Amino acid sequence: MPRPKKTSAELQATREQILDAALSILQETGPETISCRAIAERLGVAHMFMFTYFKNQACILNALREREMARWNAKQSAITQRVETEAVPRVVRELLELFSTFARENPNLFRLAWVLPEAIGETPEENHRRTLEMVGNLSRLLNLGMERGDFELRDPFLAAGTVLGMIHTPFILFHTGKMIDPVMRDRMAVETLSAAMAYLQKK
Repeated sequence: MPRPKKTSAELQATREQILDAALSILQETGPETISCRAIAERLGVAHMFMFTYFKNQACILNALREREMARWNAKQSAITQRVETEAVPRVVRELLELFSTFARENPNLFRLAWVLPEAIGETPEENHRRTLEMVGNLSRLLNLGMERGDFELRDPFLAAGTVLGMIHTPFILFHTGKMIDPVMRDRMAVETLSAAMAYLQKK
C-alpha cells in the first residue's frame, strides 16, 4: 500500500528542517563542510531522503541563502520603520549596531555575505545586486535624516556606502586574516560605529 502523500505544509516543514540543519553546520564548521550527506547525518535520515525535497545541494544552498536574507531584511525593516516615531540618528545607530552584532555573532554567515559569497552559490551579479540594495536602503534612511536636519548634507548613497564600509572593515580584516585578534576586532567595531555616527552628524 503506497504511503499517503504529504501535505504542502508537511513538505514545507521538512524543507525547513533541512535548511535548519544546513544552517547549524554552516554556523558550527563553515560552508566548506555543508553537503547533502552531512545534512542527512545531522537529521538522522538516509542520504537519498534529501532529494525528495531539494533537487541537489546547490538548491539547498540557494534556499538557505534566500531564507536568511529574508530574515535579515525583516530585521532591518522592523528597525527602519521606527523613523515614523523616533529620531533618525537613534534608528540609524541601532541599524548599524545590528550590522556589527550580526557580524560578531554569525561569523560564518558574515563571511559568506561579505568575503566568500560564491561558497554558497551566490553569483557576482547577485552579490552586487544585494549590496546595492543594502546601500540603497540605508541611503534612504540617511536622506530622511538630512531632510530633517539631523545629518550633514551629502550624497546619501555615497554616505551609506561609506558608513557600511566603516562598520564592516574590522570584520572583513578579521575574516581575511589581516587581523587575527578578536578583541582588537571588537574594539575597532566600537570605534568605527562612533566614527560613522560622527561622520553623519551635522557639524
